[in-house]
Amino acid sequence: MLAEAFALGAQESQRLVDDLLGNGGDRRFSVHVAGPDDAAALLSLQVAADVFLDAFGNTPELLRREYAHLLPVMTHLVVLDRSTRTAVGSLILQMSPAEELKTVVDAARPPWSMPVDRTLGALGLQRGERTGADLLLVAVRPGYRRLGLAQLLMYAGWTASLERGADHWTAILDDSLLYGMNLMTDGALQPIDGAISAPYLGTPSSTPVSVRMNPHEDVDLLRRVQAIGRAVSGDADFSAALESGRRALGEHAERA
Repeated sequence: MLAEAFALGAQESQRLVDDLLGNGGDRRFSVHVAGPDDAAALLSLQVAADVFLDAFGNTPELLRREYAHLLPVMTHLVVLDRSTRTAVGSLILQMSPAEELKTVVDAARPPWSMPVDRTLGALGLQRGERTGADLLLVAVRPGYRRLGLAQLLMYAGWTASLERGADHWTAILDDSLLYGMNLMTDGALQPIDGAISAPYLGTPSSTPVSVRMNPHEDVDLLRRVQAIGRAVSGDADFSAALESGRRALGEHAERA
């Protein structure tokens, strides 16, 4: 996969999209979850590469340097547009022990220089614990950003996380994206241990943040996420692999 990561050819991309859409569904958008060895992961990586090159000047070489070692521990959510037969949105999560999460590792370096154990303490996580996931990349192609695709990806990402036992996200987010996500979640994403904004991987200002979504404690957030899911899912089919997570999220929200 490394040779094609972030540089998938147009012909191969079209073949992968056609294969996924051949599995059925009639709504405009089709939402899929993919592990590191699934072909759909390449589509997810390519959407991220296209969007991040345009937005921040991140080349495929830079993205490989930053993320290639994480390919084996990635979980991908990818949205396809059935009407144009293209991949249009991607959300990529890292599932690893807490001390290996990219946010924890990168926050230990300048400009933040936060020791790993200090960051873990602020997150309420311990070394070796696997209840955290890192939101590595989220990308929506221009022209689709007013259609609720970011919300759709976040909802799908939350369901995939909860199904896998991860109820805490970390991320280093561009501040404009962080602002939008906090509007969506009513301020659920908070700077880690008071971390400040700073330039990061081509962004002018990004902040290390975390959000906890414990199904037994973060009741209001889960209800909000479930409401977002209902609002944006009317024009979307979900792959069968996401259904159990969607049911679990709905049950947590209803029990709360």
